[in-house]
Amino acid sequence: MNIWKLYFLMNCCNLLMIICKDMVYYMYRIIRDIITLFAKKIKNLKKRAIIISQNPSLHLGSDCVFQNIEYIHFGEGVVLGDGSNLLCTDEYKGAKLASNPNLYIGDSFHCTRNLTIQCAGKIEIGNNVLVASDVFIIDYNHGVLPIKDNYLDNNLDISKGITICDGVWIGNNVVILGGVSIGKKSIIGAGSVVTSDIPEYSIAVGNPAHVIKRYNQETMAWIKICDEKMWGINDSKIDK
Repeated sequence: MNIWKLYFLMNCCNLLMIICKDMVYYMYRIIRDIITLFAKKIKNLKKRAIIISQNPSLHLGSDCVFQNIEYIHFGEGVVLGDGSNLLCTDEYKGAKLASNPNLYIGDSFHCTRNLTIQCAGKIEIGNNVLVASDVFIIDYNHGVLPIKDNYLDNNLDISKGITICDGVWIGNNVVILGGVSIGKKSIIGAGSVVTSDIPEYSIAVGNPAHVIKRYNQETMAWIKICDEKMWGINDSKIDK
């Protein structure tokens, strides 16, 4: 066998070894990821079974995720759509928070899909609340001190909580931040970011969300804020 054939065979063998090595590595990663995903699915199915057993009137869509279910409380007839995530946090960077979170969802709550709630303090949602798709609710952030290398290095800044009163309707892609209250029967328009309190019987839109209409009991109609001022309608005439 001449030297060039030998050289060619040696290079082929080396190339084959590299390919085999890479194939083994990628197969290992695929198998590892499948096992990890399967383990997460099993763990979440166990949580799902526990929640349903404790709340027999609860209706859960597919692929719902729960974190620290002991801090999550449901009323009767709650409906959680597909892909909803209820995530309660009781520690940060390995240290326990000063107090445990408390997430309460009232009777006849209904969300369409992809609701995410992140709770490290207190979030209370009343009865008959309607939530559209892709809504995000969070009662904390990572702190805003710029002296740290990364904002993640700050302690959690936990708000005074979030209260969503009875009969509220929250539109698609709404973000609700910590420390706010949304009053009874109010409507939050799609895409709004709620950063401050919204009074009852109001329609609020925008970023940040602001009230554009109030409901008047005498006329049984939603009245624009500018019209409300023009006609001299005061808060005492707003339905309570």
